[in-house]
Amino acid sequence: PMKKLLTLSLVALACLSAQAQETKITLGMSGWTGFAPLTLAKEAGIFKKNGLDVSIKKIPQKDRHLAIASGDVQCAATTVETWIVWNANGVATTQIFQLDKSYGADGMVVKPNISKISDLK
Repeated sequence: PMKKLLTLSLVALACLSAQAQETKITLGMSGWTGFAPLTLAKEAGIFKKNGLDVSIKKIPQKDRHLAIASGDVQCAATTVETWIVWNANGVATTQIFQLDKSYGADGMVVKPNISKISDLK
């Protein structure tokens, strides 16, 4: 399912950018693993093949809406719930595709007596 979703996302991006001729854009994102397909698309030349000259700028989640509002970046990778909050707070944006399916941030949950990975031994 994830591979299929990634493929569909990249196809959607390709369709959206097919008319572009080396359009320069800056993409704001964090180093979160879920955004890795964007870096892979840049490194594999997929953006270039579709007329986009993409520059990736690492921006913390708390500042990404400011970067897109100011025009410092033309697009930003974020979670769906964060995107909704941005719009509710006056940063008018449109979600053009979804990178994956999840229900918020991912993490490791443990019982209170565990405080680090080595405690799991």
